[in-house]
Amino acid sequence: MGSQTGAVTLMTKLPVEYYAVLRKPLESGRQSPKKLAEAFLLSVPIVWLLYLVTFSVAADSTNYPNVEKIRTTQFIMTVVVSILGIIFSFPSIYRKTGWLQYAYSVLLAQFTFTVYPFISAFFIMGQQENASREILIKLTYYAIILGILVLLVTSIRFSILLRKGAYKKGSSRDETRSKFENKSYIPIAIVASTGFVLIMQYAIRKIQFVSLEDAILTYLPLLICYVSVFVLPEQIVITYCKIRFKAFNYNSRGYLHDIEKIELKRKNV
Repeated sequence: MGSQTGAVTLMTKLPVEYYAVLRKPLESGRQSPKKLAEAFLLSVPIVWLLYLVTFSVAADSTNYPNVEKIRTTQFIMTVVVSILGIIFSFPSIYRKTGWLQYAYSVLLAQFTFTVYPFISAFFIMGQQENASREILIKLTYYAIILGILVLLVTSIRFSILLRKGAYKKGSSRDETRSKFENKSYIPIAIVASTGFVLIMQYAIRKIQFVSLEDAILTYLPLLICYVSVFVLPEQIVITYCKIRFKAFNYNSRGYLHDIEKIELKRKNV
């Protein structure tokens, strides 16, 4: 709890220069409000396709418990996500709520690449003949714990990088940032790979997959899920920067505010 409070305090004290490199996806225009709006409209049929595949194919003859409750919950969540996607695709809406639109994009990404892959993986695992409900529940707990560990380690890594100025643009550390980042991946790789291998070993011992295809359709979605969790801290920090800094937002013409001009005005005040 103390480390989390310290990380939050650190973020509130750091100036915009410490987050400058995180503007690159925004500078490229890939995450501009207009591009996000287009992606939201495209995502509506995609999330419903995922819903159909998950509960018509993956959930077919599965031993996983409470499938109907999960189906109802996912249906409601998919409806809400779809409605929000349509709302945030209107220019009159996203121009007034820039950071909210980006926050929704984070929610959509996690819903699409974390929630659905996670559910479908365990539904397919539950289709195997000797997959009991007790084993499936245990594996679910293990997988969730691993996801939480990946999130915690990634968040700590990100906090260290920020404190050391790894995301400052043009600083002396900017030249060594890539090297430092590569080293900082080591603890995450150890935690994620060790946990994933242990889950695989437990599943292999307890569950006999009918085919190689079923095994791939189980482990690949879980990998996608953990990769999505890995990028979540950065997405959250960018959302925070959009709330706190004008330089992370776009003007009425759709252009990103110039960080240097903003800082120059601030110093002259």
